[in-house]
Amino acid sequence: MDLFEIAIKLEQDGAAFYLNLAKHAPTEGFASLFKRLAEDEKKHESYFRALKEKSALISVDSSVLELAKSVFKGFDPETFEPEEDQIPLYEEALAIEQRSIDLYKSQINELEFDAERQAIGKIIEEEERHYIVMEELLKLVTRPHRWVENAEFGVREEY
Repeated sequence: MDLFEIAIKLEQDGAAFYLNLAKHAPTEGFASLFKRLAEDEKKHESYFRALKEKSALISVDSSVLELAKSVFKGFDPETFEPEEDQIPLYEEALAIEQRSIDLYKSQINELEFDAERQAIGKIIEEEERHYIVMEELLKLVTRPHRWVENAEFGVREEY
């Protein structure tokens, strides 16, 4: 199996994973964010298909960061109660994105043509943006529940 076939399969799996997250998302904002990530993964799949067939490339530019910013701004941690099964799924999404990044980076220098290397570089940048979005989402939903006050590190009154 060559890089493009593996990449196509990875992108298909990523899209399916994000669509599943969208179905079970705890908020509408999260659902729209996961749907956008799934759309991006489908674009990446098309991009890899075009690379494999040596045909014209489509654009992979995404507005997922802008959408994430608006979703995060509207997020209220005081009223949000994460479902126990969601956090491990978000962590899995991070792992999926990291696997893609690692694979593409490890194979980029093996490609025959400079145009292919540039194309894969664009995909790596997109996958890194996806990683950042999921990392920030995970921080957003877990910090209120994982933050522990410790007198050793807090501000204390003099006595």
